[in-house]
Amino acid sequence: MSAHRAARALLRVRAWVTAGYALSAAAACAALLALVHARGWAADAPGALTAGAVVCLLWAAPAVRVYRAAVTPPKTVPLTGGSAPELELLVRQLALQLQVPAPAGIELSPDCDAWLDPRPGGPVLVIGAPFLWWLRVSELRGLLAPLVAGMAAAGDDRIVRARAFAARAIGALHGRPGRPPRLLPVTRRRLAGYFEARAEALERVVAWEAVAASRMIEPAARAYAHEQINMAAAGWDRVLTRLAQPAWESGYCPVGLNVALVGALTSLGRRDRMAGSLATRLSERPACDLLEEPGDVDARASRMAAELFDGRRIERTVTWERYVTAVTEPELVRQAGTVPEDHPVAKRIRTLIAEAGVPGARRGEAAGGVRPVRRIPGQRAAAAPNVPTAPTVPTVPTVPTALGALTARTAPDGHPAQQPDTDDLAAYLAVRLVEARLAAWGLDWLDGPVLRDRAGDPVPIHDIAAALADTGDVSRLSEWLARNAA
Repeated sequence: MSAHRAARALLRVRAWVTAGYALSAAAACAALLALVHARGWAADAPGALTAGAVVCLLWAAPAVRVYRAAVTPPKTVPLTGGSAPELELLVRQLALQLQVPAPAGIELSPDCDAWLDPRPGGPVLVIGAPFLWWLRVSELRGLLAPLVAGMAAAGDDRIVRARAFAARAIGALHGRPGRPPRLLPVTRRRLAGYFEARAEALERVVAWEAVAASRMIEPAARAYAHEQINMAAAGWDRVLTRLAQPAWESGYCPVGLNVALVGALTSLGRRDRMAGSLATRLSERPACDLLEEPGDVDARASRMAAELFDGRRIERTVTWERYVTAVTEPELVRQAGTVPEDHPVAKRIRTLIAEAGVPGARRGEAAGGVRPVRRIPGQRAAAAPNVPTAPTVPTVPTVPTALGALTARTAPDGHPAQQPDTDDLAAYLAVRLVEARLAAWGLDWLDGPVLRDRAGDPVPIHDIAAALADTGDVSRLSEWLARNAA
């Protein structure tokens, strides 16, 4: 089936729907005339006018709803004002090579996807921002070639009308977002499913024709790009889960999510022993170099990611240098405060740190109360020079042990629980170790914030805390202190 045949099939459905609706309107008018005649009303009688108005409203309202129904516009970042001249040139060259009109504009999405989005002024090319940061320029050309080739269908009047009808019908049948229809919901869902299947068939054929038309453009790079976009999607999900989500919940928006993606995928590639091929790949020009100000675009896409995935616009931003002090440490301090100072395990932790011969502990730091640790990162460089801090560019840290999401727990009466669990003790122990300058926080792009010792190795904080919480076993903590406190 060609795209024209698929479009004609949808337009035939539209014709049948229009004819059926017109016949129902004619039948309603005939019934109205019969009612007027049976009642003996004049044409301008109040009863006749009222009945006519009711019939017009009943049949006009659904038609207006279908006509005005529209797909919710995507949350995107426009590239305007010469912010990406090289990217625009690349797209224009593709359009010239494929002999199709160029898109009306280029926008970035904080999602791992790319598509042509219909707009009143013409289709806009939407590119997933993660693709720009991870794909190379040749791979991006191969990825965008079929999309640009789809401009041929976007300029076809028959296909445009079929797409518009399907989108309006599906939107009207589904109702507004968050407000499902109350009238005939099952029937409307089935009809919407029918139109969705028809529209999907049309798009599948259009995509097949576009791929066929662009087959000779960057064939090798395109095949490799399709392998990489799956990897990018997995890494993007990890970055959003481990780094972005905790920040969003704390009211902050990290402004370098795409940079973090590069770091995460680089780290993943080296863990999988792909260092050779990875070095060759990273030596090629990244697609984000086609932007004039990649950092500014990354910040805007990161803010849009919070709006798209978290459902709210977050104004407070945080850089990776400040991530730990702004997002991780305040939550740990709050949770560490739920562990009573007179709890036997808490006392034992302080005693062991003091007995380990740590200078700060001898001055009473480890034996005192829990204090905020915001001051620690400023002392990190002098006190523990070998402990990595949050990097500003993609790095490849060692395999970390994630501390995990730590949430404060309280008893039903609102007071701290007297039996702290593993997470509570892990937070308490982490605060104590950082306070005693035995460990410091760093960022792992795949696993989020991680506590590292002076040698840069991850601290097995959960294993130690689990032994303390389950049986009060302090041997693991003692052994770790013996190895790291000297």
